[in-house]
Amino acid sequence: MTVEVLYYLSQIVAVIVIVATLLAILWQGYQTNKIARADLTLSMWMQAGAMNQSLVDSTDKAAFMTRVFKPNAQLTPEDEMRLTFQMYTQIGIFQAAYNLHGRGLIETSAYDLCAAGVRAFLTSDAARRWWRMRRTDGYASKFQAIIDKLAEEAERPAASAATPEKAP
Repeated sequence: MTVEVLYYLSQIVAVIVIVATLLAILWQGYQTNKIARADLTLSMWMQAGAMNQSLVDSTDKAAFMTRVFKPNAQLTPEDEMRLTFQMYTQIGIFQAAYNLHGRGLIETSAYDLCAAGVRAFLTSDAARRWWRMRRTDGYASKFQAIIDKLAEEAERPAASAATPEKAP
């Protein structure tokens, strides 16, 4: 073998090593993104769970939530204020999940869990009233449409439960 052939072989080996290194870096980036996505998903679940648990971790809070979910409940001004902050928090958590999911940064299951949390809140007449009054508070139209749909879905069972059945 001539020196020139050895030189060309060494260049080929160098290119193969560089390509293999780049592929390894790409694979490592892919794995890191999967880990970060899993971590964000877990964080979303943990924060939503802790926030929801904090809603009923005392007798006073549980009584408030009971009033909120009581059909046609008349809430005090203090209850309305608490509900406002609870709803902004619930909607905010779901909006964060919506944005993260839209960017592919959390799993669909975490997004769905947050949607279920909002859907559960919207089974309350008071929460739906709150949403109708606050829906234009700067929410993006696509996100607003999702909440509107959740509110509509939550209202259907409430409306059918309020309608008395006819006797045969």
